Amino acid sequence: MLLIDEARIVTEADGLAARGATVNEVLEFLRGKLSLDAFGMLLFDLPREDLPALSKLLPRMASDETQRNFTGDSGLSLLKPTVSFIRALAYNYAALRNRSLSGAKILDYGCGYGRMTRLLYYFSNPEAIWAVDPWDLAVNLCREANLAGNVAQSDYLPKGLPAPEAAFDVMFAFSVFTHTSRNATDAALSALRKHIAPNGLLAITIRPAEYWVVNPDYAPQAETYQAKHAAEGFAFVPHGRDTVEGEATYGDTSMTLEFLAANYPDWRIEATDWALADPYQRYVFLKPA
Repeated sequence: MLLIDEARIVTEADGLAARGATVNEVLEFLRGKLSLDAFGMLLFDLPREDLPALSKLLPRMASDETQRNFTGDSGLSLLKPTVSFIRALAYNYAALRNRSLSGAKILDYGCGYGRMTRLLYYFSNPEAIWAVDPWDLAVNLCREANLAGNVAQSDYLPKGLPAPEAAFDVMFAFSVFTHTSRNATDAALSALRKHIAPNGLLAITIRPAEYWVVNPDYAPQAETYQAKHAAEGFAFVPHGRDTVEGEATYGDTSMTLEFLAANYPDWRIEATDWALADPYQRYVFLKPA
């Protein structure tokens, strides 16, 4: 539940929307009044019968079932690690680039149903935000929810992205390279490199070797996967999904920082981070080389 003062602010925003305020005007009002957490609570809770104008103007949240199908969690419990990552993104961008995330041009690669994308409105207006995913179901969910901004479908093995080149201040791929095959990882990192601004920052997440122990699906064979992780720097177990060009590109993946540094010379590791809210997603911040 929002605090009384925050609930009042949200009600005021609904009144603004009812009087014809634009999406950008409403977002500017909310940014100046709410914390990131409270902003996330609102965006995760729409539509609401008591906020008819905001519910019409801002994107509808995916159903609990859809949230769980994509992430294994939903609602407030899912919001906590979501906010944790977005806050880490804002902090590290400011620390590494000496400027605020506010007003940045941002690309969310592997956006799913737009979970992370919604919180980006706290920093930038929708026209500066791109949500990209190769799965047509994900893209359709974003569009059906009236996700504000630029929503586009990419290829599973992309050579480029349906977005401006050399343009983005910030790009991120949350829980993407924790699931991609080696070929899909190579293709995506190469494609992302074409779209980042010269002084931009790319944030990705990777899984440590411990992941194979804590995931009960893999625990019995954890030593095998950890050994591959240690020897090659990259371990991948495909899921039983459709193949792309004859290859299973989606599954579960762990990766070392040394592997990243050795195999992707177009990128340089600038920093890493970690959050208690999601300890098996290691944040890695990359700059274009």
